[in-house]
Amino acid sequence: MTRPTSIVDNPLVRQAPISGLLALSAFLSVVMPSLAITQHDLFVASVIGMTVATLLSAIPTLVRRAAWVVPILLTVDFLTIALLRTGTGAGSSLFTAIVVLPVVWWASLENRRTVVFAITGVVLVILAPYVLTPSDAPGASELVRLAILVVVFVTVAVVVHELSRRARLSLRSAEAREGKVRAEIDRAAAVQRSLLPTTTGRITDDVVVAGACLPARSVGGDFFDWYPTPTGVAVSLGDVMGKGVGAGLIAAAVRATLRSARTVEDPADALRRASDGLTAEGVGPDLAFTTLFHARISDDGTLRWSDAGHGLSFVLRADGHVDRLRSGDMPLGLGIREEWATAEGTLEPGDLLVSFSDGVLDLYDDLDDTIDSVAAIARAGRDPHAVVLALSARADEVPHDDDVTVIAIRRQPVEVDTERPLAMHAD
Repeated sequence: MTRPTSIVDNPLVRQAPISGLLALSAFLSVVMPSLAITQHDLFVASVIGMTVATLLSAIPTLVRRAAWVVPILLTVDFLTIALLRTGTGAGSSLFTAIVVLPVVWWASLENRRTVVFAITGVVLVILAPYVLTPSDAPGASELVRLAILVVVFVTVAVVVHELSRRARLSLRSAEAREGKVRAEIDRAAAVQRSLLPTTTGRITDDVVVAGACLPARSVGGDFFDWYPTPTGVAVSLGDVMGKGVGAGLIAAAVRATLRSARTVEDPADALRRASDGLTAEGVGPDLAFTTLFHARISDDGTLRWSDAGHGLSFVLRADGHVDRLRSGDMPLGLGIREEWATAEGTLEPGDLLVSFSDGVLDLYDDLDDTIDSVAAIARAGRDPHAVVLALSARADEVPHDDDVTVIAIRRQPVEVDTERPLAMHAD
């Protein structure tokens, strides 16, 4: 996994405090009489060096190739500080301490040789007056103080390099762990997707179904399902509190329990089995609860359904009227009032049953607006696939923080063959 470039790796960001202090030193040397400029030509050269280093770090095309720009920048910085120190009093200059900034920068880089480069830079700054102005160089006794400065800065370089090395190791270890976690989450997401129905369209002679689940994260807490039963079709839509792998595991458990109740004709009994499964797994109200809509559609069009705190389902009748499938029952997993009722109605030919998760509410203004909008989408197409595609497109356009899941089931109208001639009977 490639680590993204940090802002602190940008040479311009690292160079800014060095250039700022050099500019401030040059300004103070000019305006304050007590800070004498002893070598004007060297002082001017230091200002030119500071300008070159700043411009070099600010060129975007070079910044992107920081691997070779940084050594050049640091070399220019050390030379600039050496010129500034020599031009403002050599051994008596107040600006020698600025060298700690390029020392820290260079020592923080990877590779042990950077410590040697940092030490070399410090020695260059300390000994510059003896080379550039030998006639005005500090006395031999000053070498003792300078040697102590070298030892101090070398110690700083070694300590910074070691701390930076440990920080890089820690970061790489964290990135490796993150990579493993992401891989596990990706596998969990793939497993969750594999549990959703993979076939759409006609699942019985007269029932057409479609669904979609758009998790807010890689793994979501929503699920939908449909499957044939001995007497018709079962459909479900659930929404587990929360997001992520934990919610996904609970959603998979609820779905599996409902599937195990394929031969149970009463939807409320199927919900009780799902609730018992959660209790057996030790999932209580302190961990998660699940809202769930579960319905059975018989071959003769009988619609029997139970709603565990979901309340986001309706039937669009063939004449355009909307029947909300309301319920006052509690979600699964709360540990209170573990009873659910079964309501009964009909799904006539041409009727469309739609159920969706509360993530769809984020796509509209409020509950009533959501119901009206989804019903309008259903009226416009009256095809389960069209409803699912329209809401999926809406989810792509409108920001939302929750999983968006929808399922649509239509009982097809009876097709009448109008081209077949009627039989004639003679008297």
